[in-house]
Amino acid sequence: PDAAPGEGNAEERTGPLVRVGALRAPETRLSQLIFWTDFFVLSVLWSGQGAEGAAVTGVYGAVLRAGQSLFLFLTSVSLTFSPFVADLHHRGERDRLDALYKQVTRWTLAATIPVLLVLAILPGPVLRIFGADFVQGEDALRILIVGMIVPVMVGTVGFILIMAGRTGWDLLVYMSAFALDVGIALLLAGPNALGIEGAAIAQACTLTFSAVVRLLLVRRFLDIWPFDGGFVRLLPATVAGGIAMALTHAILPAEKWFMDLVASFAVGSLVYVVVLFAVGLPPDERAALVGMARKVLGRRSTTAR
Repeated sequence: PDAAPGEGNAEERTGPLVRVGALRAPETRLSQLIFWTDFFVLSVLWSGQGAEGAAVTGVYGAVLRAGQSLFLFLTSVSLTFSPFVADLHHRGERDRLDALYKQVTRWTLAATIPVLLVLAILPGPVLRIFGADFVQGEDALRILIVGMIVPVMVGTVGFILIMAGRTGWDLLVYMSAFALDVGIALLLAGPNALGIEGAAIAQACTLTFSAVVRLLLVRRFLDIWPFDGGFVRLLPATVAGGIAMALTHAILPAEKWFMDLVASFAVGSLVYVVVLFAVGLPPDERAALVGMARKVLGRRSTTAR
């Protein structure tokens, strides 16, 4: 794997590829299954409850779909960030990799916070998109996002392990997380236990465990860390956006739920972005954004002429 493209014979290249592929194949399956394991356990546990069981399963499916919107930016960033991880790690530029990891993780979290706020403050209207009966999943959604925000906060730790050649460790984490999810869901998600709230606890614990263990492995093997003072700078914008969103939600009539959802999200996000730009960004990043905006506006002005 250290050879340049075209160097080495076929056997020397095939061996490492087979070893990596043998680990990545089950790892890829588990990476998708882990988001639905507690849902499948819930479905089995409630399968004998007739219409009530079908309704509970449907509500939790909607809760999962809504919660997974938190990973919108993380997934996109992971795919873009991975080649840089592999390149910088291969060249041994740990300091540049560490700085890039911090910056990318902070920006990913910053972009995700408005989505987190609307899921936490307006879970009912969000679930109402699936139908009026799905509103009963409010508490489960709030529990779920507590665990789902943790992978966003630690960044693309799974992809970093893979790009650094630690695929076996990543697979081990997935296997452990899968077992944890099944165990907690069996214990808490049944008809005589907590139901969908229990399944949400299982998913939240699983994602938190997986993210924290990967974070520690990245620290152990690559000696990089995503957190710095820049994360604290996100707090004023988060608080301001959350207050604005909650106040808008309190003012608007509950029966007009869609208008409530759209307006509350818009107002809260606008306040969040304004405060983030004013006090949440380091001066160099603020200057870079202003420069980019001027270039874009200048190009549009030239095109209009």
